[in-house]
Amino acid sequence: MDSNSLTLLAPGTMVRGDIFSENILVVEGGVEGNIRGNRVLVKSSGWVHGNLACRSLSIEPGGLVDGYIKVAEMPSLPPGKAGNQALPESKEENNEPYSLPLMDENAEGQEKEQSKKDTALDEKDALPDE
Repeated sequence: MDSNSLTLLAPGTMVRGDIFSENILVVEGGVEGNIRGNRVLVKSSGWVHGNLACRSLSIEPGGLVDGYIKVAEMPSLPPGKAGNQALPESKEENNEPYSLPLMDENAEGQEKEQSKKDTALDEKDALPDE
């Protein structure tokens, strides 16, 4: 879907496919596909399941975007080419989320040693059996 003017996807409307908008795209319904455009506004009833690349993005509380988001200055696409353009690929080879370890192996060993010392102190301080 290509648009050179204000585009409104009303509540209850769903679009399956990529959207290119040169002006303002207001999403009050749903989009299953990628969006590329100038200004995108996802209203509280709107949702997007796909990647979004635009110059300006607003998401109201309750609005949903499930995909990668890129907000940056983008060159205009030549007329008639919008439907054939893909969103820019990520520079990362692996887009999977990852987590970092909280402590290194030495810190973990030190923590275990401290735990053993604390346990030994607790046993010494325990009340004798009556």
